[in-house]
Amino acid sequence: MAGAKERKTGGVRTCYNKNGAPKAAFSTKKLAERAIPRTSTGLRPYPCTKHGWHLGHD
Repeated sequence: MAGAKERKTGGVRTCYNKNGAPKAAFSTKKLAERAIPRTSTGLRPYPCTKHGWHLGHD
């Protein structure tokens, strides 16, 4: 992703939550964007080579 904004904290993106459960995966970016609640702040889709798209904070 050329020109992508740097994350504020943390390292590499992962496919698992902190508790080890797999994150929700979406086949397209549009489906991931539609799954974001209106009240969330900073939640954005990011690409995953294995699963398509996941949601995560910046």
